[in-house]
Amino acid sequence: MVNQSDGELRFGIYLPSYVMPGKSAPTVDFLQSFARRAEDVGFDSLWVIDHLFDAPPSYRVVYMEPITSLALVAGATRRIRLGTGILILPLRDPVVTAKAIANLDVTTGGRLIFGVGLGWDEKEFAACQIDKSTRGRRMDEMLEIIKGLWSNESFSYRGEFFEICDVALTPKPLQNPHPPILIAAGIVPTGSSQHITTAKGYTPNRSFARIGRVGDGLMTAYRSSPGLDMSCLTASWDRVCIAAHDHGRDPSALQFAHQDHLFIDLNPSPLRLRDVFEKFTNNNFEKSSSIYLMGHPQDLIPRIQARIDAGVQELTFNLLSPDPQQLDLFMNEIRPHLVPRARNK
Repeated sequence: MVNQSDGELRFGIYLPSYVMPGKSAPTVDFLQSFARRAEDVGFDSLWVIDHLFDAPPSYRVVYMEPITSLALVAGATRRIRLGTGILILPLRDPVVTAKAIANLDVTTGGRLIFGVGLGWDEKEFAACQIDKSTRGRRMDEMLEIIKGLWSNESFSYRGEFFEICDVALTPKPLQNPHPPILIAAGIVPTGSSQHITTAKGYTPNRSFARIGRVGDGLMTAYRSSPGLDMSCLTASWDRVCIAAHDHGRDPSALQFAHQDHLFIDLNPSPLRLRDVFEKFTNNNFEKSSSIYLMGHPQDLIPRIQARIDAGVQELTFNLLSPDPQQLDLFMNEIRPHLVPRARNK
């Protein structure tokens, strides 16, 4: 497992494994070419998003299945780490998921990052015949089962939702003790992302506690970092560190990752930015543009640097347009101007 506490700043990019309205699905040749280019220009990690359908208001695009999408590009790369960012864990079977992630980890030489989250879209839970109100308890059981299968020669478990007896998983993951487990969570500004935060029983505190108890790190998302206001990011990380300490764990051993949506334009215009935005998401452009990274590099650099100064160790970017030139624009126009967080912060 890569230890993020070494102070090194890392950058990840999401595979554009989504289908835009009225467009064809990306081909394996395109996805593999994109993955190779991301590795060649210097990105540290390659990620996939998980949604079964379009997920309004967040997404107008429809994402392809994440684990098979990673498998499609794994052989086209040699160094770059591969992450699920995030996998909606309660929709899945724990044994099948443990097997799939272990397969990818061992065959790629130990490059997997296992990012997981609760999910929020009602129709996804309905389609999978999962009671959404049980998602937290299901996820706790699934994490225990997956870690148990990865770490023991034979593993048994009996819980509220799952029961398995003497299961031996082969092959085991290559990473020791297992691929790092990042758990999605985050405080968001009041009034934003109401489709998530107003759901019955929602609170980020259970996810913070889950990270402190069994996770290897936190993964926050774009909605937690409007404009230059990083107060929700820092508060989220503080909660995770407190939870880790409460469970007798060293917070400095945990990782802090963050996901953003990105579009770089050397000659931006409001009309062009709106067009890109509205092809990707159902969100309102005027009300939501502050939580998306869109525009000229000079405008984006201070916003990205603010995330670094808030303590984020791995910044990951999902492209609003599936254009490989965005990879070069980031590395040439933005990356050279970003500096690691000062140690005294």
